[in-house]
Amino acid sequence: MVIRFPFVVLGATMLLGGIIYILHLLGLVTSANEVYMRFSAWGLFITGFALTGWQKAKNHRFSWNDFYKNNTLIIVSLSALLSSLFLMKRISFYMIALFTVASFIRFLYTRKFYAPPKFFYFLFAYALLLFFGTIGTQEGFRFPDKILSFFLLPLAFCCFSLPKKTLLQIGDLFFKTGIIFLVVIVLYWFFNFLHLDGSFTSWITGKNNYGAQMTGWELQAQALGHVLAENIIIYYPAHFFVNSWSYLFHPTANAFVLLGGLMVVFYLYFEKNSIRTITKWDLLLYAALCLFTFMLLGSRIGIVGFLLVIGIAGLYYLKLRTKYFKIGLAAYFLFGGISLVLFQDKVSGFVNDEIRDAYRRIAVSYIQEHFWWGSGFGQDRLAMNAQAEKMKDTLPEIVLNTPITHVHNQFLGNMVQFGVWGLIALIVMLAAIAYYAVKNRSYLLLTFLCFMLVFMMIEENEYIKMLVFITFFTAISESEKSNKKIVNLGK
Repeated sequence: MVIRFPFVVLGATMLLGGIIYILHLLGLVTSANEVYMRFSAWGLFITGFALTGWQKAKNHRFSWNDFYKNNTLIIVSLSALLSSLFLMKRISFYMIALFTVASFIRFLYTRKFYAPPKFFYFLFAYALLLFFGTIGTQEGFRFPDKILSFFLLPLAFCCFSLPKKTLLQIGDLFFKTGIIFLVVIVLYWFFNFLHLDGSFTSWITGKNNYGAQMTGWELQAQALGHVLAENIIIYYPAHFFVNSWSYLFHPTANAFVLLGGLMVVFYLYFEKNSIRTITKWDLLLYAALCLFTFMLLGSRIGIVGFLLVIGIAGLYYLKLRTKYFKIGLAAYFLFGGISLVLFQDKVSGFVNDEIRDAYRRIAVSYIQEHFWWGSGFGQDRLAMNAQAEKMKDTLPEIVLNTPITHVHNQFLGNMVQFGVWGLIALIVMLAAIAYYAVKNRSYLLLTFLCFMLVFMMIEENEYIKMLVFITFFTAISESEKSNKKIVNLGK
């Protein structure tokens, strides 16, 4: 009898949770010992990823002999890149470099370059706008590191062609790594919840702060604008105690990658004729852990995105398996319209809280004064704080006492940095992606684009995660084409 992956995970979670509780009874679960829990969390995640990856490699008999001649190096580096999204951004940068090198090695052997989808050129054009946006800035005209990904990732995916089944297997590893990540989050939060002696109800319903002196939490303290001093207790928002072990501690960053995983697991479940490892228990476990984590993080974009992905998946199911797609679509629009009317205050509060509303007013005021060209690439923080100083008599005190890091709206943020050209370039790029997704009936790209539009209304600048998901989802879509155009450069 084969024991299903979800039941193994649940069993391991209950066992480890029980050990943590026993340690709590022994007085060992304290803020001073959090650093050991943090290292343990890293160990659990890496071990879980390694074991899951090894099991897949063993089942599919990857060949390490002449790895540059086959797809082994591409598969390993792409799997590592996707899984790195669950960790701090710096690791993702290294994985992009590794994946790019692997793709280049593959290209050197085959001398085949696959013609990119046309919307990739709009990604390149958008990156060029960011590049030219450095003109006149304090750092001077340059090629910022993050812009490299706009060129490297799309071009790397053009250096190889993997079968759809292989890409789905990589997606399966990514989703299972996501379950391991979610389990580690729950265990890490449980450790902190016990020593903070908080109320579970108030944790998930309120925006609470907790006092603790954590070893090595300087990055988190700096992110909040605190100055660490000896024997001073730092108060952190509750979400810092949920996932600071991975240094992906912001709720939005967590929501972005977890929802990408939710899109993948739904797609894999619908495609189970091609990949037979996904069951309804896998789907339910990932979805339940996702929702629970969003509640712990207090992530509004996570919960809204979760409902959005679930809704689109429902429509996709109706399209694939029933004759009631049009009825379902009409019902969705009707239900959505009624919800907007009945919960107007909730929707307004989601988009227009006091801080974001103030940031929006500051951005609009700056844009009116710099309509044709903005502050330049990466200078939005300086521009927004300077504009806030001009408007200090009309802004709430909480905004004046906290340095502004970004606009929290991608459309306005682009206009602050690049003027109206930034808005035009962003809209054109999104329209190009949408056209490709609709034309190729890509469920993954369409779902991701819908989430991106919601995300961009309240956040911005998750470029790396955005590009990884866009290029990976495009690779799955392209793998279904049997006549991909190849530019053969000869041997």
